Parts: sequence; structure tokens; C-alpha cells
Amino acid sequence: MKLLDRYVFRTVATATLVALLALLLLEFFLSLLVELKGVGAGGYNFMAALRFLLLVQPQRLYELFPMALLVGGLLGMGALASGSELIVMRASGLSLVRLTRSVLQAGLLLSLAVLLAGEFAAPPLEQFAREQRAVAKGENLSIRGGRGFWARDGNDFIHVRGVLPGVRLVDINIFKVSPEARLETVTHAEGARYQAGRWVLEEVSRSVLGGDKVLTEQLSNLTVVSAISPQILEVLAANPEDLSMRDLRVYVDYLERNGLDAQGYRLALWRKLLAPLAYLAMLVIAMPFVFGPQRSVGVGQRLLVGLLLGLAFFLINYLLGNVVLLYGYPPLVGAALPSLLFLGAGFVALRRLR
Repeated sequence: MKLLDRYVFRTVATATLVALLALLLLEFFLSLLVELKGVGAGGYNFMAALRFLLLVQPQRLYELFPMALLVGGLLGMGALASGSELIVMRASGLSLVRLTRSVLQAGLLLSLAVLLAGEFAAPPLEQFAREQRAVAKGENLSIRGGRGFWARDGNDFIHVRGVLPGVRLVDINIFKVSPEARLETVTHAEGARYQAGRWVLEEVSRSVLGGDKVLTEQLSNLTVVSAISPQILEVLAANPEDLSMRDLRVYVDYLERNGLDAQGYRLALWRKLLAPLAYLAMLVIAMPFVFGPQRSVGVGQRLLVGLLLGLAFFLINYLLGNVVLLYGYPPLVGAALPSLLFLGAGFVALRRLR
């Protein structure tokens, strides 16, 4: 059976890589059209745009892989069905479950390789690419649509207007609140840099509110200790879906220590941890479309089925995740339920084909 597993792996892997390459080229072309609109701003030229797109390709590969695996599974196994090879395998005594297991083994190996790239290569490369693009355009690396971000550190509520490459903050306001919810101090700094595990605020204006008067002092710099590290800033500056599991874990711990809602980031973390299960679920749901009308279905129809199944999984995954958070259920439920539903539906359909 090892020979059969290797043959199925080669078939599925080849079809998946072809589908992935086609999706990446399409995404690259569409993204290039978008990036060309920004060419000419500062030092951002055509070569800088190409460099940016090349650096973000590992992240795009990670994002497009589920669809590529689904389409690759359909096309690869569909090619075996069209060539009557699946009929020969069935006639030799192989069950649908055994053939599906070979497909899942191939999908699991491919998934692990992509997950390693998505965990260790894609996030830092995308972050570096965005920093370089910001430098070329002469912009601040603004967070959350240019409105900056809010963070909490114990009794301090912090607003930062923007982040520059090299872990430098600009236009910072710190509001210190007493346990009785009374505003005690307001600190404004023109900039800040991270040095020896602490933040050094620059050009500081601090106002202390006491009774019926306000005392204001001007400082050239002020050193503060904060739980907001450069790693936390990288998390704040990115979409949760683009972060590595390590960064998500760090930020979830930070939010929980400060009594903030971490459910959205927990959901993103569980989705990444359960990504192999989701990939395998998409392969299982695709197999009944291969083992059913084997030779009468063309490549175009299989491609359409793959796209529709991928879209259905994306919509169900998005909707259930938000519904689970809305009603206060554990994020693990929202991350696992779509995959379990697709797995169950796929195995039920396979049993009916026996």
C-alpha cells in the first residue's frame, strides 16, 4: 500500500502545486494593479512595489493554500477517475475509505509544510515588507487605518498616533486612572523609543490633577516601564489572521492580564492551531464528488465545485466564528465547528456511495 500512497501523494501534490501557482499568479497580478496606484509617492517606485509583493508572497501562499488543496484534490483524483485508475483500484479491493485515507495523508503532509512557512517565515517577511514600503513612501507606519491605537497597561490608558520603523512611537498620550476611576495624570510625549527593556519618552509634558488645581511640568525625556513591548506593537499593527501563533499567544496573555477582551484573538489562535483539521475537512467533503460520477465530469465542473465548496467553507467559518463570539461561547467551538461539520458531511456522503 505504500506504493499506492506515494502515487496518490504525487498526484494530489502536483495538482495542488499547479492550482496554488495559478492562484498566486492571479493574486500577484491583481495586487500589482493596486500597488501601481501608489508608485511615485516619495521613493516608492516600480521596483519597490515588486519587492514588496515578492516579500508578502509567503503570507499569500498560506492564505491561498486551503483553496489550492481543495482544487488540487478534486483535479488530481478526478484525473485518476477520468483515466479509470480509480475503477481499477476499487476492483482490486480498495474501499473508498482507504482511498480517502491516502488522499488525507497527502493533504496532511502538504499542510504541515505550509503551516511551518506560515508560522515562521510569512509574518516577519510581511511585517518587514510593510515597514520598507512605509519608509519608501515617507510615511509613518500608522496602525488601524491611521487613527493610531489604544492600549491598557494596568491603570494607564495609552493612545499612540503612529509607529515608525525601528520601534519608535510618535504622538503618545498616557492617561493614569486611580482605582476609584478618577483621572490622576495626563502625560503627552512627542516620541518614544525602546531601550534596555524600557520606553524612553521624549519631549514630555505631564499634568498632575490634584483637587482643584493642575500641576504641569516639562521634561526632556522620561523613562517608563510598560508591559507593551515591541512584540506587542507588532501584534497591534497587524491583522490577527496574519499573525503567528506565538504572537497571538503573547497578545492574548497581555489582554487577559489587563482585563481586556481577548476572545477575538483567541478565535484566531484556535483557527491557526486547528488549520490542519480544516484542510483535511475540505478534502473529505470533496471526495464524494470524485468517487461519484467519475468519468462523466469535466475539469471545468470539478474546478467549479472546488470554488463553491471553498466559498461555502469560508462563509460558514466566518459566520459561526462571529456567532460564537456574539453569544459568549468558547472560541474553540467557533474554530472547530465548521471543520467538524464538513468532516461529518463528507464521511456521510462517502458511506452512501459504498
